[in-house]
Amino acid sequence: METTLVLVACAVMGVVIGSFLTVVVDRVPRGGSVMTPPSACGSCGHRLLPADLVPIASWVVLRGKCRHCGTPIGAEPLVIELATAGMFVLFGLKFGADPVLPAFCVLGAALVALVWIDLHEFRLPREITYTAIALSSIIIVIAALVNDEPERIWQSALGAGIALAIMGLIYVVSRGGMGDGDVRLAPLLGLHLGYLNPGIVPVGLFYGFLIGAVVGLAAMAVGSAGRKTALPFGPFLAAGTVMAVFAGQWFVDLVWQG
Repeated sequence: METTLVLVACAVMGVVIGSFLTVVVDRVPRGGSVMTPPSACGSCGHRLLPADLVPIASWVVLRGKCRHCGTPIGAEPLVIELATAGMFVLFGLKFGADPVLPAFCVLGAALVALVWIDLHEFRLPREITYTAIALSSIIIVIAALVNDEPERIWQSALGAGIALAIMGLIYVVSRGGMGDGDVRLAPLLGLHLGYLNPGIVPVGLFYGFLIGAVVGLAAMAVGSAGRKTALPFGPFLAAGTVMAVFAGQWFVDLVWQG
């Protein structure tokens, strides 16, 4: 029963936060405020009513169009809301009612926003990354103390340092071949993986590079990308991190046993 309640709460909070992220991914890349002005139709400029902002339901009822001018608003809000809810539910399955769950939900929300922006703008805004690091750090400290596991605090800090060191070294060696946004993202990823076990931080990054290599080779195979075609790397790091949350320790154990 408790697990069901946690998952329902994660799904509900996911779509609500996802609705907010539609504003974030639209305004942050343009340097705008996520608080003001109120949401409005990008075509006719009409201010959206509360009924227009109900996650998922309003999009379905309005059939993906503006209530006032009928201009299609696209599937972006629906995709972001569902993706955020999906991330929250995944972490709910992993952590249940553990006090650290909100920290991983912050990670999930940040990754959804950053991946969306990176795919469309080829950049990872530092405002999102730094905000997520600050929020997660506070929650992780509280969760570690509540769980009487203070060692988790230094493990998280160590994980952030390991991720930053690895990505920083790759950045230097690649001579700018990797974006500095990926380097700034690294501590956020390491912070959460380190909470679980600092040893799985390199695993998460490895997963990310592996996924990136597979996708890159597949893109070249089908002719949609060449050797010099730039691919946003943030989505691969995000996917690798989520994989490591669930299968990072398995990989470490497999290597040690082998």
